[in-house]
Amino acid sequence: MDEHRAREALVDAVRRLDHLGLNQNSSGNVSVRVGESLLVTPSGVPASRFGVDDAVLLDADGRPCGSDRRAPTSEWRLHVLVAARRPDAGAIVHTHSVEATAASVAGSSLPAVHYVVARFGADHLPCAPYATYGTAELATNVATTLGESGMAALMANHGAIALGADLDAAVALAIDIEWFCAVARRSRAYDRRHVLDGDEIARVAERFRTYGQRDDGPAPG
Repeated sequence: MDEHRAREALVDAVRRLDHLGLNQNSSGNVSVRVGESLLVTPSGVPASRFGVDDAVLLDADGRPCGSDRRAPTSEWRLHVLVAARRPDAGAIVHTHSVEATAASVAGSSLPAVHYVVARFGADHLPCAPYATYGTAELATNVATTLGESGMAALMANHGAIALGADLDAAVALAIDIEWFCAVARRSRAYDRRHVLDGDEIARVAERFRTYGQRDDGPAPG
């Protein structure tokens, strides 16, 4: 994706997240790869006023490498470190969505109350330890929690993060995280709840590899 198309896609993603209520005003932040660089949202610019010229292009060390005048998101360290450790991630979405943020307050992972957890790259939804926003410590906590294969995580007392091959995939995963957190919360109202085991999640993850519109038969679900 060239830089201009990446800027347009970033604007679209930010406005979608705001429209869906996963972020509000200037909360949360998003990034997308542009070659060896990373295009990130700016600091403190509301979604309603965010345009293609507001995004900030960073190099691999987090330094602005274009003519952009805006300051990058305060979480630029998070995006740069996760992107460096996860070359498979073409885009990163960080939200302050209500259900995920509420779930993060417990500071612990959520069990597999639904098989959609297989999309998260684990048999649970992990939670990164708390650190002050915008710090290198928080970036390290989140990157470590995601590891080599995790695609999603809560951020204690903060929100959630979703990775994707592109912005559409990362936004879709952020939606899945919010829905999953809502199901986990509501499931606590019942006296008993069944949690899916790792073997079942592995089977679902394999089925997800061929999920969608294909010529090899009907899709699951």
